[in-house]
Amino acid sequence: MAAPLIDKIKTIIELSKDPALLRVLLSLKHSQYLVDVGWINSFKSKSPVDKNNNPIPWLTYPFIDFLSPRLKNEMIIFEFGSGNSTLFYAEKVSRVFTVEHNLGWYEKLKKIIPGSVQLHHKVLIQNGEYSHFAADSRIKFDIIIVDGEDRSNCIINSLSALKEDGVMILDDSERIEYKGAVDFLRLQPFKQIDFWGIGATVFLKKCTSVFYRKENCLGI
Repeated sequence: MAAPLIDKIKTIIELSKDPALLRVLLSLKHSQYLVDVGWINSFKSKSPVDKNNNPIPWLTYPFIDFLSPRLKNEMIIFEFGSGNSTLFYAEKVSRVFTVEHNLGWYEKLKKIIPGSVQLHHKVLIQNGEYSHFAADSRIKFDIIIVDGEDRSNCIINSLSALKEDGVMILDDSERIEYKGAVDFLRLQPFKQIDFWGIGATVFLKKCTSVFYRKENCLGI
């Protein structure tokens, strides 16, 4: 899922206001954290990739570090919002189901996705088919990742699609508009772990959260 244009604009503005910071970032071109996680490559290509230009999710780097070693070959993932993250998960799990509302982006992705991915397009209507797609699939998922549109409804409507040990992941969980959905999950009850940090191409602090029960597929 592409980062909002406003985030990219904020990043450029913040960098331009602080020449010293900009010089530091430029000095990191061949070393240090931003290179190691692929941020420099991502900023140049305007696409989330690692230091070797392999696709990664547009989630916070601390969360990617947490999730990657916990993904298993037999897992089934559902993803709201498609992109480089879809390709990343497809390399690590059995199957990936993903729904995309942007028709142009859907047409582009379906030319490059591997056979283990089922990519679907749904017109975006608030609390419509898009947000119900995981539940309507009648498949139980190990992980449901909410990183697309209409996120609160996607969370609420997808709870029945989780396996008993399944986990829900919400990106940008710090946003006030998602508080209702976060409170809903806590009442189920799910526990919550927040992973704050930066993500590919943007230099703004954000949060990706994992919601899990006592028995969960990530071994938390």
